[in-house]
Amino acid sequence: MLRLRKYIVLFFVVILFAVSGLFDCHSQRNINKNADVSISITDKEWIAIEVDNEKIELSEASQFPRLKLSAGKVSGFSSCNRMQGTYTLGKEKISFGPIAVTKMLCFETQNIEAKYLKAISEVRFWKYEQHKLSFLNDKKQTILVFEEKE
Repeated sequence: MLRLRKYIVLFFVVILFAVSGLFDCHSQRNINKNADVSISITDKEWIAIEVDNEKIELSEASQFPRLKLSAGKVSGFSSCNRMQGTYTLGKEKISFGPIAVTKMLCFETQNIEAKYLKAISEVRFWKYEQHKLSFLNDKKQTILVFEEKE
């Protein structure tokens, strides 16, 4: 009888571990699913095509603002100056820390650069749809739209 009781206890312990393992796998799958979303926008170069619902029009493609998000660091070009800083990325949220920008003067692109840097400072949310990355403000209004650099 004592031997049977040991086997019953052992059986329930094995079942308990198996059931808890299923829950762990399920929660790990959800974590990975969320991670896949952030991976889809990181480690890529993004070219800005709209700022404050206005299409960016420049004479040279090399002047378009662009950025790259990688491992908590943001780097890029604001259409005249290089920029770098930090960011925090969540499932739907993104925030940028202080952004350091070089101080060159470019007459042709200074207005776009000013709008772009102002918009970056107002970003609170992001979304990725139809191969475009959009940054939104605290009212969830789109303020920047990017396309992935090919």
